[in-house]
Amino acid sequence: MMKRFFVAALLCLGVLGAQAQNQEQKKVQEDKLTRLMEEREQLVMEYQFYNQQNSNFWGKKSKSDLLSIIETLKKIINKDTQLIAAVKEASLKKIAESTVELQREGKIVREDQRIIDARFSNLQSQVKTLQSQIKKRERTIKELEDQVTASSDLRYGKDKVISIMAVVCFILLLYAVFLQVRLNKAKAAAVKPRARKKV
Repeated sequence: MMKRFFVAALLCLGVLGAQAQNQEQKKVQEDKLTRLMEEREQLVMEYQFYNQQNSNFWGKKSKSDLLSIIETLKKIINKDTQLIAAVKEASLKKIAESTVELQREGKIVREDQRIIDARFSNLQSQVKTLQSQIKKRERTIKELEDQVTASSDLRYGKDKVISIMAVVCFILLLYAVFLQVRLNKAKAAAVKPRARKKV
């Protein structure tokens, strides 16, 4: 438990440190651009100052004025080059950061997609397993129903045979009683004429 807490704390500190460093780099980059723009503005003001100078004998620009103007324009061009380089550097850093972020997001998306695919295939295999178990149970239930139907048919057949046999036995019993009654009557009738003859 303590190890997990320690690892989580280190990760948080690492993330916060990286964010602070990124913010510091952005601030330094913005300060550099601001400084270069201010220096360029100073050079433009210097150029305007030299351009307004007319120290020649006839009220025109002298050679030194023109050389100062040229030197100031060279400095302005150099500052512009530095500004362009700084802007390119900043844009390259932003592009690199966005590329890294996109790659990180792409990795996360791919990882999430892989996890989702794994879960989906796992669920599909579970569904197939459950479907096969359901089919087995349905087959077992059908077999048991067939057995119950066959045993009830067999029992009904036995009951039918027993009923027929009971009816036949009852008829035979009635016939035996009927024959016994006739035999008794016939004996009684035969005994009466003999008794009359003896008397």
